[in-house]
Amino acid sequence: MNQLHCQKNAEYYPAERGKTAAPFLENGMIIGVKRSFRVEKMVGGGGFGQIYRAVDLESKLVVAVKVEPKSSESGRIVLELNILVQLAHSSHIPKVYYSGEVGIYNFIIMQLLGSNIADLRKFQRSRSFSVETTSRVGIQCLECLKTIHKLGYIHRDIKPSNICVGIGEHKRVLYIVDFGMARQIRFSDGTFRPERPYASFRGTTRYVSLTAHERKEQGFVDDIWCLFFSLLELVEGLPWKNIVDQDQVCNAKRLMLNNFQSRKMGRNFEMFPQILERTKRIETPDYERLIGILKSSCPSFNELEEFEWDDHDEQYQ
Repeated sequence: MNQLHCQKNAEYYPAERGKTAAPFLENGMIIGVKRSFRVEKMVGGGGFGQIYRAVDLESKLVVAVKVEPKSSESGRIVLELNILVQLAHSSHIPKVYYSGEVGIYNFIIMQLLGSNIADLRKFQRSRSFSVETTSRVGIQCLECLKTIHKLGYIHRDIKPSNICVGIGEHKRVLYIVDFGMARQIRFSDGTFRPERPYASFRGTTRYVSLTAHERKEQGFVDDIWCLFFSLLELVEGLPWKNIVDQDQVCNAKRLMLNNFQSRKMGRNFEMFPQILERTKRIETPDYERLIGILKSSCPSFNELEEFEWDDHDEQYQ
């Protein structure tokens, strides 16, 4: 795998980001040195990068190409590559095939995935998922987060648009993507990074924990708070969905958690935030108990059943 490089010259960093910027790659162009890939079309983008569909010219494998400009922010894609390689054994992390650079851009070539569940929710007539689907999403994400956290990393931007479905034989597997905001909080010797008196805001306002709102150091449990708010949105919506101001969103979360009740997920699910509230920053969350709560919230849990979106024709195929 080629080594990605950072380029600190600001002239390479465009004012527009992601999908709003001009295409970084041209359709039909060939990228790669030791392996060659033909770019077919842009299929997504966000933050700093763009996602393209491409084909490995030798194996004919259809892949995804994540591309970002070389800039002072290039450390994001280098960090992401490092984490993806370390998580190669996880069934909920996209596989990495190659990485390199072309012109003023860095790229990672990885497993092609389907739509994210934020988009898939919008295709539902009710604009929501069933309790069964929501619980299965939560269980697979908890399994993935357990693996990420075991490495000592936190994702810091868990949200529906960063959870994608697989395609083909993997269509019932969910994948967590976009590690550009990840941070290592525990080192290989078991020690933790010192807690900072003030931590800059990281995450997406709608989903972050109260800890992130308060500009405190995030821990493993904060990823699960993001997942909790994401699951609520998927199944019944969030009261603060139309609020932009961070302080107002924070107050709305506090108000909801003071007497949390779920309209659809049932009484057992009310224990989910209670467990998170008792989990300290450097503690290992009780993933199995949380998974058990999600399973008990389903009257008929079956991980082999089709998801509600299985018949949706995805833009990536």
